[in-house]
Amino acid sequence: MPNHAFPNRIVLHVAGVDRPGVTSRLTGIIANENAQLVNIGQSVLHGYLTLSAIVDIPEESNALRQILFAVSELGLRLEVSAFQPGASAPPPARVPGLCVTALGDLADGAAVARITREMASRKMNIGEIRSLSEEGLSGLELICDLDASTELGTAELSDLRGNFLRLGSELGIDIAVQRDDIFRRNKRLVCMDVDSTFVRGEFIDELAGLAGVKERVAEITARAMRGELNFQTALTERVKLLEGLSFGRAKELSEQVELTPGADRFVKILKSLGFRVGLVSGGFDFFVDELKSRHGLDFAFSNELEVQDGVITGRLQGSIVDGARKAQVLKDMAKVYKVRLEQTVAIGDGANDMLMLQQAGLGIAFRAKPKLQAVADMSLNHHERLDTLLFLMGFTSRDLASVS
Repeated sequence: MPNHAFPNRIVLHVAGVDRPGVTSRLTGIIANENAQLVNIGQSVLHGYLTLSAIVDIPEESNALRQILFAVSELGLRLEVSAFQPGASAPPPARVPGLCVTALGDLADGAAVARITREMASRKMNIGEIRSLSEEGLSGLELICDLDASTELGTAELSDLRGNFLRLGSELGIDIAVQRDDIFRRNKRLVCMDVDSTFVRGEFIDELAGLAGVKERVAEITARAMRGELNFQTALTERVKLLEGLSFGRAKELSEQVELTPGADRFVKILKSLGFRVGLVSGGFDFFVDELKSRHGLDFAFSNELEVQDGVITGRLQGSIVDGARKAQVLKDMAKVYKVRLEQTVAIGDGANDMLMLQQAGLGIAFRAKPKLQAVADMSLNHHERLDTLLFLMGFTSRDLASVS
């Protein structure tokens, strides 16, 4: 069917083995043959080029013939089709879009098929797919927009995230959904919980082991993390059980705590890129401050144990770092470092991190309790390494290799 609105406009699709100079050769022909380049886009996947261009070619121009010769000479394939008005750009109602990130074993295609089928059923139109991995398909970003009739407020987005979280659980992979706006690719500050996030396990439980009350403290910790106990009450009860413990022994124990796998790399990469990175913990200052110093972090906030004559008294000093305090620290640090809240990332695993994650531009639940996952922007359940979170922040394996 002739296109009366754009009678000389065509769409070119070029594909084949990539080599330097392909784009230069084709655009040079367009320039020399008095054609007009309306739009162009290309991608290269494992050395295979896909290039598409919308071109206005006047009747007297020899551009199409020259392009056919050039493509044949380069050993590429060319498909030419008539331009269809309205097909070249989505309607304004479809902007902004969403980014669906999938992390796990994707090589057999089964998980990708399920995810894309779910997206299609929700009228999520995929405009771009980007691989996050180099060898072996283990990470994908699917950039999509929504049907114009779809409402996507806070409640709807939360429901959508919940559905994909459940789908990821079924598939044994991690799936995250976030808005694909300028802030997704422009984070500047990361605020992390410590216990079971930056480090393995709960440090207070290990202290309790030294004091001979580990089971009693661990039970209170677990209930607090699930949100069954008020954090301040739970912390006060646990600290009281540490009364009489040698502070020297506590400091020795703090030097033996293992980092979560990938935590050191996570910090080093972010710091090398100019991020501000810090810790905010319901744990204890002598431990958290040492982590800050050891890993070159920008800030650290935690609770202060009272110590007299080298012995822990079972009491705290100063204000308690609870959920509300964690959220306030995030806001305060954003002001200190002059970044917008939309540019902040908060990471945690327990109920005490809920307010902080809700306050952040991106709240990530790391191998977290269900109560936290219900309010987080995204959850990581099937990966144990903290640096996997870099993929959720939009980095690819190639990006990370270049900064490593």
